[in-house]
This record gives sequence, C-alpha cells and structure tokens, in this order.
Amino acid sequence: TIENAICMHEEDDSILWKHFDFREGTAETRRSRKLVISFIATVANYEYAFYWHLFLDGSIEFLVKATGILSTAAQYPGEKSPYGQALNNDGLYGPIHQHMFNVRLDFEVDGPKNAVYEVDMEIPEDNPTHTAFKAVDRLLETEQAAIRKADSSKHRFWKIANRDSRNVVDEPVAYRLIPTNAITLAAGDDSYVSQRAQFARNNLWVTAYDRTQRFAAGEFPNQSTGKHDGLHVWTQADRNIVDEDLVVWYTFGMHHVVRLEDWPIMPRQNIGFMLEPHGFFNQNPTLNLPSNDTTPTTNTTQCCTGN
Repeated sequence: TIENAICMHEEDDSILWKHFDFREGTAETRRSRKLVISFIATVANYEYAFYWHLFLDGSIEFLVKATGILSTAAQYPGEKSPYGQALNNDGLYGPIHQHMFNVRLDFEVDGPKNAVYEVDMEIPEDNPTHTAFKAVDRLLETEQAAIRKADSSKHRFWKIANRDSRNVVDEPVAYRLIPTNAITLAAGDDSYVSQRAQFARNNLWVTAYDRTQRFAAGEFPNQSTGKHDGLHVWTQADRNIVDEDLVVWYTFGMHHVVRLEDWPIMPRQNIGFMLEPHGFFNQNPTLNLPSNDTTPTTNTTQCCTGN
C-alpha cells in the first residue's frame, strides 16, 4: 500500500500534427504524447480524480474526473420533484447539485513579473463585407478590474503575458487560459454557501502574490461567515497587478443535473480547462519530433469496413 501517492506516467495522445501535400503526394504525421500527473480524493460519497496533462507542444490541461455514489433523498412514491431526478417509483430521487472548483495558478511566464489581458472577439463597425472580426486585448490593471466572468458569446479567454520578454514579432510572450466549464454558483447572494464561497460568483480573479493567501474561500470555509477571509476580501485592497508577481484564480465546475444513468454509481464526468502557449514560442515547438512512419511518404488514406 502506497499512501498519499501521486501517479506519474506517459500516454500516447493520437495526432499532434499532420498534413498531406496534394501537390507532392507526400504526407507528414507526428504523434502526441502526454505526461499525466494525477491523484484521487474521496470526499464523502464522491471521488474526484485530479489530472494534469502536459503535452509536447507546451499545452497544459487540467481535468477533474467526478465519479462515485449519488447523495439521494426521499419523496412521495410516484412524485417527480423539479429539483431532482426520480431514480425509481418508490420515492428515491437524486437532487440537482453543483460541483465547484477553484484553482490557484501562480504564474511565472518567463519571469516573475506578469500581466493579464482579457481577450474578446469583436466585429468592427467598419466592416463592408460583414465578415471581418478581430481579437481585442484589454489589460486588467487592478484586482477589482480583474474580477471577471467568462463569455462564450465573445469567445473570451485570458492571456497571462510577460511584457518584458518578447518573441520574434516583438509581442509579449504569453500563455492563455481557455475557460471551459466556466459556471458560477447557482445560489442567492444571501445564502450561507454563497457568503462562504464568494469566489464561485465569478470565474476569474487576479491577485498580487501573497504567500498567506492560499485558498479561494479562506483557510476555514466551514466555520466562515464570509466576512473576513477569501478572494472577495483580499481584492478589496485593489492592488496593482500590471507587471507584478501575481496569482490567477479560476473557478469552474458543473451543475449536476442527475440522470438515471448516474445511478447506482456515476460514470466519470470530465470538467476542466486548458492553458496554451500564446506567442511563447516563435513557431511550432514540435517540428523536430522524429517520424515513426516506416511506409512510403504517399497518400495512404483508406476507408475501412468490417463485418
């Protein structure tokens, strides 16, 4: 038995890049591999499997794989509550609930001084063909200005940049946070859970680094009133976060609308986010990967059928 263990291993990850040149009749393909760093925590009736995936192109994926046993409740036989899913006809149902996570990302993108930009896709007014659109960067200058929500209608992401370190086209090297599973807390502001976990009201927070500020809801959330600790308290100082040692906090999760298929044990549900290099490299960093192809470099695409 190995207690408190962390698993580390590599996995094949399908195609990394591929192109068939129809003029030359040649093809090049490289396969991806990922380093997997994971552990599993049992929290009462649930298991949360935490997976970091480190890819060859510099991308980083974080996944929480939720599984385990539903927390159930009783209702009158034959009744169907709007707040949950009936699991049988004898009065057992699974309430709708939420799984909320917050990650503390202490960035050091090519050095200790970083800045955060919010990037939205915008359609310009001067647009004769009505098909032009562009990415617009907005610098988040203070902690209060950096309390943000995701917006999929604008294809929003956040870019963490080092403005003192430049790439080949004289732009700041950066990584971008792609906010998948970007939900916020479904609870009224006056509820106990919302008061204690105010971080879950927003998706993005950015703070100046403080080694004592470790957890988004503070050190003791179960005993907290929400008035003295946590992100919503620390950011009241509204400190400068431009070209500073900063911490990015990202809130994500899932509203678990229970299914019959989740009973009696829930199949794994994946939630998470991606970190991708954005101008951090001057070109594709995996161009020098060796080819494993032992066949002639011709188009060998086939359609396969079987009985």
